[in-house]
Amino acid sequence: MYYQYIDFTKTTTRLPVTRIIIAATPAYGHVAPLLSIAADLLRRGHHVTFLGGSAFKSIIERTGAIFVALSGNADFDAADPAAFPLRESVAVGPARIDFDLRHLFIDPIDRQHRAVQALLADAEREQPGEPVVVLHDTGFLGMWPVLLGAPGVRPQRVIGIGVTPLPLTSIDTAPFGFGLAPDSSEAGRARNRSLNAMVVNDVFAGAQSHLAKTMQALGARATPPFVFDGMVSMPDRYLQMSIAALEYARSDAPAGLRYAGALPFATPAFSPPAWWEDILGAKQVVAVTQGTLANRDFDDLIRPTLLALADLDVVVVAVTGRADAAIGPVPANARVAEFIPFDQLLPHVDVLVSNGGYGGIQQALGAGVPLVVAGESEDKAEVAARAAYTGAAINLATSRPSVAAVRAAVDAVLTDPGYRRQARRLQADYARHDALAAVDACVLELTHLAGTHATQAALA
Repeated sequence: MYYQYIDFTKTTTRLPVTRIIIAATPAYGHVAPLLSIAADLLRRGHHVTFLGGSAFKSIIERTGAIFVALSGNADFDAADPAAFPLRESVAVGPARIDFDLRHLFIDPIDRQHRAVQALLADAEREQPGEPVVVLHDTGFLGMWPVLLGAPGVRPQRVIGIGVTPLPLTSIDTAPFGFGLAPDSSEAGRARNRSLNAMVVNDVFAGAQSHLAKTMQALGARATPPFVFDGMVSMPDRYLQMSIAALEYARSDAPAGLRYAGALPFATPAFSPPAWWEDILGAKQVVAVTQGTLANRDFDDLIRPTLLALADLDVVVVAVTGRADAAIGPVPANARVAEFIPFDQLLPHVDVLVSNGGYGGIQQALGAGVPLVVAGESEDKAEVAARAAYTGAAINLATSRPSVAAVRAAVDAVLTDPGYRRQARRLQADYARHDALAAVDACVLELTHLAGTHATQAALA
């Protein structure tokens, strides 16, 4: 899946409204959503500098933003196995999340902090007193030191962009990473209190201690909040790139949380494969993907899906996400491609079988397509649980389902109209939002350049 790129060279420019620094964790799922935001803010006249990993230099520069590379241990590519060679040996679930917190998100804070401070100092030299807004993804914690009182330049405002399911702890939900449905009943809240206490005081206590020591070493005067809560509460505003219906209701959510809707998707010119007419003429189409990160072993999901549906009167489209794919024997009713734009494919799809990538799930629901989801790594257990909670998906609760489990789930989604009905309800909800306008409105609100009425309308 590819997020929208806007060719800034073809847009009408005006004088910059606000100087914006966009900062991204160097992982595709964190960088890609910010690309469309960067291009759109530029189109609206803002001055945009994009701080990111050097591996993403070319796609960032395509937005028209000024690219600045992170350095040292902050400059990695999360998709490169050599970046964190021990990661794959850590069990998926809370242990893997703990590893990621320590090494992908906390260890780079020092270098991230230095890089942002250098950009803020440059901005002050170039335009003294001009408002500067820092906009960053969920996992970029490089703003935390100065927000917690460390020496340095503080921007006028900080905006967090939610590119993962909300990680907030809450009295109404189980902790992030457990993949459990919310429960705000008396018994459910007792469960939530117990699990949240275990997570804070035990499961992620080591990562939290590492975070506190990192902040202290950088001169922070305040104690950092629990890492998952701070991701949402530390910025002045946190724009979740989703709809409220895909999230769990939290009675204790921070006041700065807003739902902006999903970002638009678009792709370069599409040249249909030779078998495209098979899709257009099929009675039913099932697509399957393992996304762009957890796609090294197709025995996880793509292969079981091909085998499960081999004798059904459907066309199965397997999207591999990489050029060196070796799936093995392909059933007669299956078609395989490295990449097909989802905006081209999904209008013809009856069910998407996915490993739970956040962007792909939202694109499917935004197109009214129900799902079968099977994922556990990264945030995928949470994505799968949320999709199933909407009633538009079946969660297989594993990253490596059996052939029989895939067959039963796909059969259920194809034959029960309730899944399609719920997906279309969500589709209508997505259509009511304009995520790019919401980001711009938030920037203007926080820099006192927009009226309250316009801002509230865009963020509704």
